[in-house]
Amino acid sequence: MTGSFWHDPAIILYILIAVLVADSLWSLYLLLREILIVYDVPQVPEVLGPYLSQELFNKMRKYKLHKSWFIMVNTLFVVIICGCLELYFGFYAFVWRVAGKCVIWDWMQHEVCLSIIYVFLLSIYITIKSLPGHIYERWCITSLVKRSKPRWLHRILCDTLDIICSLLLMALLVSVVVLMVQFLGQYAFLGLYAAAVMLTVVVILLVPCIIDPFLGKRVPLENLALQADLEYLTARVRFPIRQVYIIRVRDPAAGSNAFFYGCCCLKRIVIFDTLLLNRGRHSPAQMPAEDQGKGLTNAQVVAVVAHELGHWKNGHFYKAIVMFQVHLLLTLLLFIICFPHGPIYQAVGFEPGVQPIIAGFVIIFGFVLTPYFTISNVLMLTMTRQFEYQADKFAFKLGHATHLRHALLKLYADNLSFPISDGCYSSWHHTHPTMLHRLGRLEQLEASRF
Repeated sequence: MTGSFWHDPAIILYILIAVLVADSLWSLYLLLREILIVYDVPQVPEVLGPYLSQELFNKMRKYKLHKSWFIMVNTLFVVIICGCLELYFGFYAFVWRVAGKCVIWDWMQHEVCLSIIYVFLLSIYITIKSLPGHIYERWCITSLVKRSKPRWLHRILCDTLDIICSLLLMALLVSVVVLMVQFLGQYAFLGLYAAAVMLTVVVILLVPCIIDPFLGKRVPLENLALQADLEYLTARVRFPIRQVYIIRVRDPAAGSNAFFYGCCCLKRIVIFDTLLLNRGRHSPAQMPAEDQGKGLTNAQVVAVVAHELGHWKNGHFYKAIVMFQVHLLLTLLLFIICFPHGPIYQAVGFEPGVQPIIAGFVIIFGFVLTPYFTISNVLMLTMTRQFEYQADKFAFKLGHATHLRHALLKLYADNLSFPISDGCYSSWHHTHPTMLHRLGRLEQLEASRF
């Protein structure tokens, strides 16, 4: 029975469709739970009352509901219906045949060129398919909650740069993958893993150097009192104060945030200027009216930095790298089992013996490994949420629990993040615990003192 299932393209096709439908319906069920929770909270939660007006809460609630229902409809039509039709009618094999007809010169018949054309055609199709939803989300849904918006020229330049970089990166990755599989053959698994490890190392080395140009401009901290408090805090845990950066973010819509990144001499704590009260400026008169008063007090900023120091002290960066490497190994092991199996290709419309390398990556990573990705994603999200609890506990041990609770409340209000979430939905989607869960854990820690 197992042999006939594994070698029957028709059965494999129906299993792929069933997995796609089951995974999508489960996502819709979780989203429906989230929607019902939002409907059940018409009033501002008491803990948020001092920080969030009922009027603004109503706008956030409307935005959350509108966007959630949009995702429901978009998932139903774009993911489930279109996805099932694409699999059943052999769309991915059809695109490969179209890519073959786009060949003009003989040198373009090389699989690398065909693969680049193939991925380019798929990108055009995906863009067209998602364009109505993207336009609706960008122009209708985002207008429900007013935020500071970048200038038109800035948005056009950023979008153009994103497209160009995406196309160049796509062509480079496709070329590397195809050539690696062609030259290494059955050892391609080792080559892919080695390339992924090298890429991870490069990212670790480069990201600290490119934080400034991509996010904004590094600026000195004008608030001398806050500077003194941060110096005292970092000295307590022996973290170099010179590695605490203040970044004046370029995008005015960027949320208030701070994060820890890196290791050894490359470690950084980055604080967005949007986290500081009135973006750290002495005179907020030139700021837009809706941005005035946003940000945290000195004590609250110190509490947030104490939380980030908790990530450093608990070695969360190293643990995250190990977690990613284990996930990568398991993914590639499953991939190498499925990649050479011809019936998988035949199940999605390819003729016997036709097994394009890049099409194999698209089908296996996009559909075949969906169950594994779903399970691994939940496990990794569970671990990252535990990291947040541990970092909060570290801030508590340093005596900043009360100010951290106030900072969380203010940040959710400033960032217009809806504060209520279904527990089951959160466990499948959120890297951080919900605000109420974090507040509850901090209150438990404070109560345990007595």
